[in-house]
Amino acid sequence: MAVNVISDQKKGPQKKVKVGNSRVLGWLSQWFNIERLTGEKQFPIKYIDGSLFLLVLGLITVFFRINAERQMRQLRRANEEVNNLRAGYTILKANYMKMGKQSELAPKVEKFGLKESRKTPQRIVVEE
Repeated sequence: MAVNVISDQKKGPQKKVKVGNSRVLGWLSQWFNIERLTGEKQFPIKYIDGSLFLLVLGLITVFFRINAERQMRQLRRANEEVNNLRAGYTILKANYMKMGKQSELAPKVEKFGLKESRKTPQRIVVEE
């Protein structure tokens, strides 16, 4: 049978592999000293990615809720303005319709010397 033999190779300096290293922690460590902030104790970095993800989701939820409330206020204001304009239009239309009546026009045109005719209209017949 064959026997496994370990060869004597020169062992160079091996790189330390950090187990459980977070991408976010590597990014944050450029600006902040995490060990100093945690009191030189070991920091559970495996929860940072998930907690930051949940934090971002929470911020997005808050943003959309504030945006929706702002749009509801704008919609309410716009509806009130439309109702006010509609009421103004209805009042103006009623005033114009009232001003066009004969009973309203007769006193106004008397100032110009025009009077209401009291004679009944007659039919004019043209014979060929």
